[in-house]
Amino acid sequence: MIVIKKGKEPNSLLKFRKENPDADYESDMPTDVLKDIREQMWEEQRCLCAYCMKKIENPSVVRIEHCRPRHPQDEKEHDKRATLDFKWMVGVCYGNSLQKRCKT
Repeated sequence: MIVIKKGKEPNSLLKFRKENPDADYESDMPTDVLKDIREQMWEEQRCLCAYCMKKIENPSVVRIEHCRPRHPQDEKEHDKRATLDFKWMVGVCYGNSLQKRCKT
């Protein structure tokens, strides 16, 4: 895993959070906000996956990963605000999940 120096969160995420105080990551996150998050993570991480450190070709294929679980196993009520906290998000590749698998 690479060391990531997080910058300031995208303005669109800050605005979304302020306008939707009860929202969490699972609820109607606008595509423009997701796009801004992906682009900023891609730039901050120098186009590298946070886990495997392989190059990610462009921000549109960055998967947003939460370092703090969105739905912890034993937690009845999760912290909705934490799901929208940029400091807990990293950009990762899709690994082999998009590869066609051979059927044996």
